[in-house]
Amino acid sequence: MTTTDTTFDFATCTVAELALNFPKSINVLNKHNLDYCCHGKTSFIKACENEDLNPHQIWQEILETNLKQETESRMHFETWEPTLLIDFIIQHHHTYVRESIPQIQEMLNKVCGVHGSDSPYLLSVRENFNELADELLNHMPKEEMILFPAIKEILNTGSPDALEFVQAPLNVMESEHDRAGDLVKTLRNLTQNYTPPAHACPTFQFTYKLLKEFDEDLIQHIHLENNILFPKVKL
Repeated sequence: MTTTDTTFDFATCTVAELALNFPKSINVLNKHNLDYCCHGKTSFIKACENEDLNPHQIWQEILETNLKQETESRMHFETWEPTLLIDFIIQHHHTYVRESIPQIQEMLNKVCGVHGSDSPYLLSVRENFNELADELLNHMPKEEMILFPAIKEILNTGSPDALEFVQAPLNVMESEHDRAGDLVKTLRNLTQNYTPPAHACPTFQFTYKLLKEFDEDLIQHIHLENNILFPKVKL
């Protein structure tokens, strides 16, 4: 879809629909903390209101971004075969989560040990990240061992029994995505969107950098599942 398509009505769309129809809008949505993945079914207007944003101004920003002609390096995941998308999610995102969590936890322990007394909110950052880590490490095996194999069976065989079976796990995964998204929002609020204070030492700054990268990867991860993969097998 392009901005010349007058059939698209931003006033009635969800945030997820906006992200899917205008992929270049994702940078704008991220900048303004408009959740297009975990709570992507929220209407765009309502999401803007929740963040005290003017939806008309945000929409104009999206249109201006969409008109830019620079070379696009974004992967068009919406065109991928579902089995390829599943393999990418496991190999790229699940692997990243498992490898990043221990490093971030180690850095948070160091920062809390040095700055926990003068910046006590860091203890809440660590607590929330540890909760998010536990959520994800319990969540991913359920996808890998139950949900994703069931989706592949549906796509390979068209089995109505498999299609029926997959609906409950889908709902559970989406609910767990919502919980993860809420924890990410808490981390953003606690860290002022991962902006280290002026007195932050290099270790402090690097920890925030890792947290921001983890946030960005997780948002794309959930977007691929909630908005692209899951709708292919939802009743």
